[in-house]
Amino acid sequence: PSRNHDAAAEAAASCDNTCLLSGAQNEHAAAIPDWNALGFAYYPTKSMVRYDWNGSTWGVGELSSDFNVNIHGLSNVLHYGQGLFEGLKAFHCKDGKVRVFNSPANAARMQSGAKRLAMPQVPTEVFNEAVDRAVLDNIDYVPPYGIGGALYIRPFLFGHGCKLGLGAAPEYSFCTITAPVGAYYKGNLEAVDALVVEDFDRAAPRGVGGIKAAGNYAPDTLPSALAKEKGFPVCLYLDAKEQAYVEEFSTSNFVAITADGSLVTPTSPSILPSCTKQVVLNVARELGMKVEERPLPYSELASLKEVAACGTAVVLTPISSITRSDEVLSFPTFEGIARLYNAITAIQCGEAEDKYGLTRVVGEKPLPQ
Repeated sequence: PSRNHDAAAEAAASCDNTCLLSGAQNEHAAAIPDWNALGFAYYPTKSMVRYDWNGSTWGVGELSSDFNVNIHGLSNVLHYGQGLFEGLKAFHCKDGKVRVFNSPANAARMQSGAKRLAMPQVPTEVFNEAVDRAVLDNIDYVPPYGIGGALYIRPFLFGHGCKLGLGAAPEYSFCTITAPVGAYYKGNLEAVDALVVEDFDRAAPRGVGGIKAAGNYAPDTLPSALAKEKGFPVCLYLDAKEQAYVEEFSTSNFVAITADGSLVTPTSPSILPSCTKQVVLNVARELGMKVEERPLPYSELASLKEVAACGTAVVLTPISSITRSDEVLSFPTFEGIARLYNAITAIQCGEAEDKYGLTRVVGEKPLPQ
């Protein structure tokens, strides 16, 4: 880290996850998981990092084995939703290096959200420092190269302290927690079915859909649960004003390949700008694909060749069908989506050249034997 700090870490597991344990590292740290049993769920690690705002700048930050955050019951984040979060990953690569993927983009998105929610912005230097410290102190939990896993990184920023009326919070904190996650796909890409949400809207025009505010996600809990009851693992939202334009999936951006081979993605101020999507668009251009970023009428979906959900957790998830009331649109192939997916995951794990400077070396660990 480039900034001075005196951080001490104690390691202790903060929750039980004994079904994945394969043997403890030491008496203080959480056990190393059974790598092959990991999914996309929380698994305890060694420490988290926390920075506090002192009114004019961020403190030096400290590592802690205590994953609980104690705040006043009248904190802004609890009552007024003054909170943001990010999601990114670190990978154990082919050369043994551990690299963080695309963190400046996440830092910029959090800065945009902080400005909108009137919170102190976290400079990119501090954001990257927090990420690197969290990864380094938990490097034993980075899944080894070759199994398709990663260390998921969750930075979050929130306002707290006693505040009864709406206004600036007395205190702000910026934390970063990590968790090892397994390969989302255990083999080849798997397509899923999506359902258009018609009874609820994701974000209002001129609202906060374009930032990664914590409060944007709770309203999707009910629609997602209702969709899953009907057999649809993914929800698709249209624009709130007209219900005529595609916006995004519950937690992912919408990308598609047209009949002529172009890659198209919808634009709207209500859509959260996906950090992963920008990588997808750049790689598509490199592969010779025409890229279109424009409003996308729902009526155009029937002419699309391939559709995918795009985000950090999976990079790209092919969509096999989109259902709206009695209408079912099918997308039986995803060769183009798979090509993009393979190109990006190769960069992430060091199997392909990082032409865009997306990765940053944080540490190193032995390759699996």
